Amino acid sequence: MTLTAPDIAENGAVVPLAVASTLPNVKQLLLLVEKNPNALVAVFNVTPEVDASFATRAKMGESSDVYAVAITADGKAHYAKKEVKVTLGGCGG
Repeated sequence: MTLTAPDIAENGAVVPLAVASTLPNVKQLLLLVEKNPNALVAVFNVTPEVDASFATRAKMGESSDVYAVAITADGKAHYAKKEVKVTLGGCGG
């Protein structure tokens, strides 16, 4: 389980996030930002034909922990966490 995010996001309106997993039988990858009004940033459905590696951008209104969660076919969840400090808010203005 790998979560790639900047240590410091200079602009909270466009924070680059990437998630990847080499775990077997991954069904979904999720990105969550703990202190956002809506914590769920993205859900990626994974099939055997798709590499479990995705990148996107998210808005972050304040510094927060970011979580990447992999859900496997047997219902187990594996996660990685990283703190991202925001210097200019993206959600609130």
